[in-house]
Amino acid sequence: MFGLLQPDKVKVGQRIKEIKESMNLSFTELGNRLGIKKPTISSYVQGYALAPESVINQLSSISGKPVGWFYFGDIEEYIADYLRLKGQNRIVQEHPEVVKAIKEEFYTGEFKNPAWENEVGYPCEEFMDDYFYELQQEVVKEEIQKMVRDQIKNLPIADELSKQKKDEAVTIITSGIIEYMDAAGEFNYEKKDDMIKVVKEEVAKFDFFANSKFEDKYLIGKLINILSDNQQTIQLLNHLSKELTDRTFTGLFGGEELVETIQTLRPGLINLSNKISDDQLEDWFEK
Repeated sequence: MFGLLQPDKVKVGQRIKEIKESMNLSFTELGNRLGIKKPTISSYVQGYALAPESVINQLSSISGKPVGWFYFGDIEEYIADYLRLKGQNRIVQEHPEVVKAIKEEFYTGEFKNPAWENEVGYPCEEFMDDYFYELQQEVVKEEIQKMVRDQIKNLPIADELSKQKKDEAVTIITSGIIEYMDAAGEFNYEKKDDMIKVVKEEVAKFDFFANSKFEDKYLIGKLINILSDNQQTIQLLNHLSKELTDRTFTGLFGGEELVETIQTLRPGLINLSNKISDDQLEDWFEK
């Protein structure tokens, strides 16, 4: 009936006791309602034995609490306990939003269907494994971005760098690290010390004064690269002008203002590139 995560007899007993006290029932009275003797119900409450499924179903019926609650507590507690059992203590402690996101995805997300529900009405472990992997990648990316920013802030040349230069560096360094981790299958938030070490190494060897090139597999990176160069920006505007108005754009006679205005989009694109995940890019730019 259960998977990797097993009910804790003591905690199950505490929840039965909670129901008993909330209904103001004695052991004898609760036992009578369940059709079992006082010593038996007492053994369940004391955590000496795990109440069988039939008893839990009865308790659920008379209390209105879901069956899963008796075995594992609230759904967030269940998800958190499962992640801890899988060795994900740090992410549960430092990023409680991950647990909430799994809960929300189970109840209201696109994956809500009976196939994801286990026998006690909670998300099955396969569902939690799959969705957690996606969430962990997002959290790891956010953490690496923060680490990169912190390392850049402490550089001796930090004051010489514009905000745009710093944002560019964050995007490029983070992208490189994530690409490596993805290829190596090393997305693991528990290895935070290893991530800090890699970040320090990548920041130390990054050339902040060279012309930065972004990954241009998708339109966002390509636009960022184009808008860093006046001539390429003029070519882009010329292409758009021909496509939309059948007129040529030269960039002369005041056209420089349009070039400069279009190039103001670049910091926003860099910021957007920092925020979105590779999965989102895949969704945005399907082949």
